[in-house]
Amino acid sequence: MSAFFFLLRELLGAIRVRSAVLLSSALLSLVLFLACFAALFLVPEAPTVPSGGLGATDIIAYVAPRLSRDAVNSLFLRLQERNDVQSIRYSLPAQVTSERTGGSFVLVARSAGAVSGLTAALRSTDGITFVETSSGVSGGIALTKTTRLVLLCGLVVFALASLGLAREGFRALLHAFRHEIRLMRLSGVSERSILAAIEVTGILIGLLAGVLLIVGLALYAMSSPGAGVEPVLDPSRFVGVGTVAVVLGLLMGGLLGLLGAAHLASSRFSPIS
Repeated sequence: MSAFFFLLRELLGAIRVRSAVLLSSALLSLVLFLACFAALFLVPEAPTVPSGGLGATDIIAYVAPRLSRDAVNSLFLRLQERNDVQSIRYSLPAQVTSERTGGSFVLVARSAGAVSGLTAALRSTDGITFVETSSGVSGGIALTKTTRLVLLCGLVVFALASLGLAREGFRALLHAFRHEIRLMRLSGVSERSILAAIEVTGILIGLLAGVLLIVGLALYAMSSPGAGVEPVLDPSRFVGVGTVAVVLGLLMGGLLGLLGAAHLASSRFSPIS
């Protein structure tokens, strides 16, 4: 075991500028790959605009699913008492297409000029996730069809980029370490130990990418405003998706290590005769 750690330390110590830049770029691409994966499951879907569209005084406020029935009734009465609200009705969750909403309030403002003020008040109201007017959806981050397509494309692009950059990074790293590999093979060091050191290096890159993603998501969750908007990162989903992302990072890291280990088949690493 000590021989393996010695070999791993020597391999990491052989990292030079070129290999460091390439492997760091592979790490960044892997982080972005995991970020696209996490966004697909953490960001709530955008509410669907009614087929008839919204009038100039129409507003739809989507309710957070965490609100109890009493809280919804209390919020309904508070909104009904506002001077800038002409009418209000509540739509049950089953009548709303998005799975992540607890229903919606359909409001009609007294005038078109009152829409902006009412919209701002709704956005600052605890328990309202999205506010939709004739000008669009506001008050939160939403996952639209276009955004989903972009994220899926990002998964492919960043996965391929991380694999390509890691392959070149390991090529540069092993080239700088080629004399040591030849000596180890000549002295009888098992091929399994050499392969394991390269594989573990790739796994460490994947683990670091997963950790960086978790830290980034946690910092974003802590910095996002808590009042007026349902948290983008639901705690239970955050834990589940974060765990899967770390495992996915480890698997991708293992694949990066396999790509690096494939370079050992080159004649450049043959034992010194």
